[in-house]
Amino acid sequence: MKSEQQGEDGRRQGIRGRTVSIETFARKYRIDAEETERLQDQFGPAAGEIELLQAARRNGMPEE
Repeated sequence: MKSEQQGEDGRRQGIRGRTVSIETFARKYRIDAEETERLQDQFGPAAGEIELLQAARRNGMPEE
């Protein structure tokens, strides 16, 4: 049973990207304090990096 669950978690992780803290994400992508707070409100203390990028870009984060 554990192997099935680990496989499912692995697939989810692959779709979402690696999980990162919002603070780490904000530093890496130079996100301002207001957007960092909005992301924390939306996702909590950590989320998949892909989800965070998509959410930040929808809110006007410039693409590099």
